[in-house]
Amino acid sequence: MAEVKKLRVLIVGLSWPPETFIARLLEGLTAAGVDVTVAHHRRPDAEWARNERLHWLATPAWKGFAAKRLLVLVWLLLCAALRSVNDVKIFARYAGRAESRNEKWEVWNRLLPFSGRRWDVIYFPWNSAAIAYLPLFELGSPAVISCRGAQINVAPHNPSRTSIIDGLRDSFKQAAAIHCVSAAIKQEARQYGLDEDKATIIYPAVSPINFQPYVPQRPAEQTSFRIVTTGALHWRKGYEYALLAISRLVQSGVAVSYDIIGDGPERQRLRYTIHDLGLEAHVCLHGGLMPNEVRRRLQEADAFLLSSLSEGVSNAVLEAMACGLPVVTTDCGGMREAVTDNEEGFVVPTRDPEASAMALAKLAGDPALRTRMGQAGRARILQQFDLAQQIKQFVALFAGVAEAHEGLSK
Repeated sequence: MAEVKKLRVLIVGLSWPPETFIARLLEGLTAAGVDVTVAHHRRPDAEWARNERLHWLATPAWKGFAAKRLLVLVWLLLCAALRSVNDVKIFARYAGRAESRNEKWEVWNRLLPFSGRRWDVIYFPWNSAAIAYLPLFELGSPAVISCRGAQINVAPHNPSRTSIIDGLRDSFKQAAAIHCVSAAIKQEARQYGLDEDKATIIYPAVSPINFQPYVPQRPAEQTSFRIVTTGALHWRKGYEYALLAISRLVQSGVAVSYDIIGDGPERQRLRYTIHDLGLEAHVCLHGGLMPNEVRRRLQEADAFLLSSLSEGVSNAVLEAMACGLPVVTTDCGGMREAVTDNEEGFVVPTRDPEASAMALAKLAGDPALRTRMGQAGRARILQQFDLAQQIKQFVALFAGVAEAHEGLSK
């Protein structure tokens, strides 16, 4: 196996600042001795810059005045040609397929910074990123793609995104390895050309040190059953069904408070739904909170609710379990691979607020059950979803891909 200290990984297609679970992966890889380069138009801030194993490849954003973009593009083209004329020819072939002149320029802008540069592995955290950067698969560095949920079990069914199916097939064919976040996602990806021999399941993970139970002194006046959900306010999260479940609890006489932590395009619609259901006294939309505040809210809650319509394996659920919370989750994606019904919580059908309400009512009326399920959830995290173990699996995957590629190229 390739020595970890010599392993160089390029990550393409991430946001910056990165999502929490990507940030954990970056920190874990670099701590394990992997040299990681992130490709993005935004320079990592000072905190990240202090990490000697984290590097930055500037990839200019395609925005601003047309004249400025063209000047930047000319400069990128000159530099790229000096590094590798062959790479530029590969990019030209893909740019030529674009329908409009502006699209051609955007393709050039996206690809030219990678000309003449090589890494041991190129890692795409999202299927969509792999599709957008397909030409990089031809440059000689082996690629690893992550399949995470919605881009496998939602996007291909969108009539306006049918081209993603061909993109999935092309990227799966050219990739050296595919990382799936659950067995369920792996199974779904097969219909888009995934070769099971290339697939490796590495579950999402959390740090059981950063997320752990804490039992604060509960104020005497705070007697309601406290439910929490964390996650983006997106239709895939099914918040309207969560609110209907809360409404049923209220109607049945359960004193309940529901905290929703996160932000997104559904925020205003959820406000209207809360008002329509008369839940203003029971539901609070907190928006995005700092990680330490999110952790505190989890530690102070009685139960966690996930009403999603689509998931791989929810990182939010894993954080809740690490904090000792019983979970009520919908049966979507790979959630049954993380939560066993009647053990760490309850698994209910999607789009079934009545089932969610019944499960929550059981937890509300039985503190001993909440404790037992919360302890089981914490034990499950330690056994199967520990961040340290996940990092070891990613390092082994990348090192194995690099070693196999080196062997084939000799």
